[in-house]
Amino acid sequence: MSKPLIRKIYTDDPLIKYTTTTIPPDRTKHEIDGVLAEYEVKDVYWHWDLEHNNVYVMFKIEEIVAGLPVLASARVDCPTIWDKAKPRGHPPKPEQVNWMVSLRAMHHFIYTHLNAAYAMQSSKTVAFLGYIQNVDGKQLKELIIPRLSEYRALEVKEEVKK
Repeated sequence: MSKPLIRKIYTDDPLIKYTTTTIPPDRTKHEIDGVLAEYEVKDVYWHWDLEHNNVYVMFKIEEIVAGLPVLASARVDCPTIWDKAKPRGHPPKPEQVNWMVSLRAMHHFIYTHLNAAYAMQSSKTVAFLGYIQNVDGKQLKELIIPRLSEYRALEVKEEVKK
């Protein structure tokens, strides 16, 4: 299941970091594996299809939440950050995904979520809440976002119970 393309983000975007990286994608992948291991994330599985612009990592988060063991599966898709075409270059270059930059952005995303959960003494499950998925591969955010308007109604119900 490939993610829908909303808009293309290019490496010349001033909000994109790591644009000068020379770290190869395979090395960043191994570094991400190291970060996941450091924070005791288990059962890491990679889908690695650079040719079709489809890279993601799935993993399991094991925690004790409210005194009960929880095992949650999460999936994080790699962003696709593009290099613009250079048709007049020597040789000409087509528009293509810059996997060095894209994987560094993914590394940063995963590291900062895990590190923030640790530093704030919070839950890794909460850190990746939007990326938790069920056995059918549907992510929790796909269920929650369309129902955000119902959130206020839930608060009112809680107030009535009190």
